[in-house]
Amino acid sequence: MKELKQLEEMSNRYGADARYVLAGGGNTSYKTDTTLYVKGSGTSLATIKAEDFVRLDREKLGAMWKVNYSENEAERESQVLADMMAARATGETRRPSVETLLHDLFRGKFVLHVHPSAVNAMTCAKMGKTIAEKLFPESVWVDACRPGYILASICRDKLNAYKAKTGKDACLLFLQNHGVFFAGDSTEEIDGLVSEMMNKLDEYALAARKAARENLCVWLKELTETGYSEFLDGGDVASFDPDFNSPTPDHIVYCKANYLTVDSSVTKDRLTKKVQIFKIENEYYPRVVIIRGEGAVVLGADEKQLTTVRDVFLDQVKVFHASHNYGGYFGMSDDLVDFIVNWEVESYRAKISSGK
Repeated sequence: MKELKQLEEMSNRYGADARYVLAGGGNTSYKTDTTLYVKGSGTSLATIKAEDFVRLDREKLGAMWKVNYSENEAERESQVLADMMAARATGETRRPSVETLLHDLFRGKFVLHVHPSAVNAMTCAKMGKTIAEKLFPESVWVDACRPGYILASICRDKLNAYKAKTGKDACLLFLQNHGVFFAGDSTEEIDGLVSEMMNKLDEYALAARKAARENLCVWLKELTETGYSEFLDGGDVASFDPDFNSPTPDHIVYCKANYLTVDSSVTKDRLTKKVQIFKIENEYYPRVVIIRGEGAVVLGADEKQLTTVRDVFLDQVKVFHASHNYGGYFGMSDDLVDFIVNWEVESYRAKISSGK
């Protein structure tokens, strides 16, 4: 059957791509009017062959929704598994995916279920549901619940409600704290859905990061009473470790001895408190603010000071990373840092440099 070969190719392609599947995760299926072919439990998508998909009788699977299963969770799941195993085609010996009932619910002939980090960044986020509804208005969202029969039952209700409301069958379903399902009548249709979704998520994430960085720059200029700020990103800046002391006196003179460190998701209220605490502890406002895993914001009273702080900080980043070629970074001692901070000569040099 050519469709099973297409299912194999789609499964192998996504299963071998770490953007979509890690380890043995994810599952796929193909259905006719009478038979569901689904990935077997414990089978790898990256290597599965057409003959490896478990065959099940769709009429028997459909009949399971009419059964009154036990209220006891353990008993219910055992009963459901027994009925699902009994729904296998004659001669079938393999155990089907735990999500078999869910696969059978979709109208689309082909179904792909994967767990991309780009998707789970949304499905595992506080605002995930709201953003999914905004970006993908034709999708179905299912709140987190235990896997198995209960999950399939909730998805069934959600999919039926979507069909009743829109007159259409859903082809995109997000599971909170889990992943995403795609359904279509061809593997090309599945690929189109995946590509469209990933592009939208990439665009949203890029815009969100840009907005967050702009907000941080504006907030920090206001909170530190400086007039200029600049966001610095890139691999070396993002991976810089600010917990080490400065490498030379110049870095202390122009960038100060200590940097403030925050998360990119920090709120203005939280940032305000952190800046205030930093000012009390150090008796000066930060000139460099490290954004964990993202980059840094440099600050200056004017363009000249901003340029100086930026150039000197980037030099420290270079020194920090390049020092690993010589056995690792070795910053100034605490005593020497304290001496430079309080040394009148360096304080005078810093004032001259800033034009004061």
